[in-house]
Amino acid sequence: MSKLMGPVERRAHIVVRHDGEAGYRPRVLHLINNFEIGGTERQAVELLKRLDSNRYDVGVAAIRNAGPLYREISARFPNIAEFPVTNFYNANAAWQFMRLHQLLVREQTDILHAHDFYAAWLAVVAAQKTRVQVIACQRHLRLSDRQVHDWGRRIINRLAHRILVNSEAIRKHIIATSNVAPQKIVVIRNGLNLPEQTPGFQKARDELCSELGVHKDVQLVGMIANMRPVKGHFYFINAARAVLQRLQKVHFVLVGDGPLRGEIETQAARLGIADRVHLLGHRIDGERLQAGFDVAVLASLHEGFPNAVMEAMGAGVAVVATAVGGVTEMIEDGSTGFLVPARNAEALADRILLVLTDAGKREAVASRGRQFVMTRLGMAQMVEAVEKLYAGLMLERSRQ
Repeated sequence: MSKLMGPVERRAHIVVRHDGEAGYRPRVLHLINNFEIGGTERQAVELLKRLDSNRYDVGVAAIRNAGPLYREISARFPNIAEFPVTNFYNANAAWQFMRLHQLLVREQTDILHAHDFYAAWLAVVAAQKTRVQVIACQRHLRLSDRQVHDWGRRIINRLAHRILVNSEAIRKHIIATSNVAPQKIVVIRNGLNLPEQTPGFQKARDELCSELGVHKDVQLVGMIANMRPVKGHFYFINAARAVLQRLQKVHFVLVGDGPLRGEIETQAARLGIADRVHLLGHRIDGERLQAGFDVAVLASLHEGFPNAVMEAMGAGVAVVATAVGGVTEMIEDGSTGFLVPARNAEALADRILLVLTDAGKREAVASRGRQFVMTRLGMAQMVEAVEKLYAGLMLERSRQ
């Protein structure tokens, strides 16, 4: 087999199953933008770790083979094909479309699973005039305010065989804004691999306080999010100032990086709270850090089904989040977490203050949030649903 495909050893299509019968093992190629730290990338890597290699012959390709998450699957997928596209309107883009098309034909790929917008655009074009079944993931309500992204998504949704979304909110948005048959859209929520016991809060918080250089008697309010406008850091910082006007022993922790970092630092300094706001940048140990938060916050203006909320709930941390997108499918206000309107720093501050000052309510909400994630959002459930999707596509193609 070509080295462009991912696994250490690609087996033949026909394999002998555990029951001794011969069976067909579909070839599934996963296409991802990159392996940087982000919710889409994390979910893709976790899925790739767990797909049953006895049922599916899995390969991986990327637009850019870079990022720390690749280490987690590098042993199983040592040779990642790259299709470097920086502009979809030049000669290089045409060349990359052709290269992927040739790969799909040569390797007799059955399913092409594209995990994000740019990968999906590359996938649906390259798969034309092949028998490849394309799954295009959409994990956001809208990628940006640019018309070209809206136009591109409409084409992707029309050409893909299935649109895989991670929340009912996204499914409803697609149906309302696009001419897409509802049965073409499949909802599979993100999965989380949870230990039986929550991480030790006191130990996690003490370690985080030590890293921050603050006294262990402070309370920590944290947000894990890339520093882009949609994540609402502006409102988070304004809410932080309002909280500090009422409570003194509180520090605010931001995990993530991005183009707004300088503006966030400037805003905190202008409000006189720079010494209470800690920017930790990109971290691969976000789950460990989050386990030490007294309150986890999401201030996004719109969302799909945010990993940060799910992971905080899974860690047994009380969550205050904006009522956007799939967040409302995880959080029942006052029960499994707290919801506030987007773009409302005052409401955000009020709920943070409530959680910080009422330990009983904080612990009860955190406990119910973790229970919800454990019973509804397990990693095994997510993998099983994806494999069922693959089987359904193969059955559908066999009937054509």
